Amino acid sequence: METRVYGGISVSHYEKAVLDLLKEGPKQRKSLVEHLCPKVMSQKKLQKTLNELESAGKAVSVSRRVEGRKNWTTWYLLPGQEYLFDVDAARIIAAVERLKSVLLRMPTVDEIAVEAGITPTEAEQLAYKLATQIGWFNPVAELIRDARVRLGEALVCAARIRDKHVAEDGKSETFDYDDEHWVVEEAKRFLREYPQLVPKLSDDGDEVVSWSPEALRFLRKQYTPKDRRIPYLGIASPGHR
Repeated sequence: METRVYGGISVSHYEKAVLDLLKEGPKQRKSLVEHLCPKVMSQKKLQKTLNELESAGKAVSVSRRVEGRKNWTTWYLLPGQEYLFDVDAARIIAAVERLKSVLLRMPTVDEIAVEAGITPTEAEQLAYKLATQIGWFNPVAELIRDARVRLGEALVCAARIRDKHVAEDGKSETFDYDDEHWVVEEAKRFLREYPQLVPKLSDDGDEVVSWSPEALRFLRKQYTPKDRRIPYLGIASPGHR
């Protein structure tokens, strides 16, 4: 059987496929089936692989009742990930992940507290407790300032795409995004995932008319976009001097 090295341990091709998914976090059995069957292995082979991983101590299974229902579901996770099923930990992790996707940086303790609906003291204790596992750190002022500019530019670009001033590939006769493709990619993501944050623009797309209260919560204050207007190069008529 073809093998791979995983964490210094030799594992089968099938085991590696499962472990690679579990590195992202706990997965329900049905999620593993959706990702791996039948493309990588059959459902029978998947179950055999899961049993072998458990027997070898490379994976753990946890049965939890589905919220609001009587039936149970089986989750698979890597050893040491059990903390992810702690209610308080789950709230912090969910808050950090959502805020990261909006703020484009790690959130502060106060931001986590607001998002999770707990006190700053509780948020601080839990965030530092989970820091090693989830990679969280308290951002410094410079990082917060830089990320605010990135967020503001992405949201303004999203509005320009929405209002047809900029194409989805970043091309525009009015605004220059040629050297910052990341802005366009983030703008499209915000349009898909957080359209409520996208501002209202002036008719020419040059200025922000208004930000929503939710957008201002993440931006912290009004944001004025960079000047990206492409200079208009008029052509003089033959008789003009």
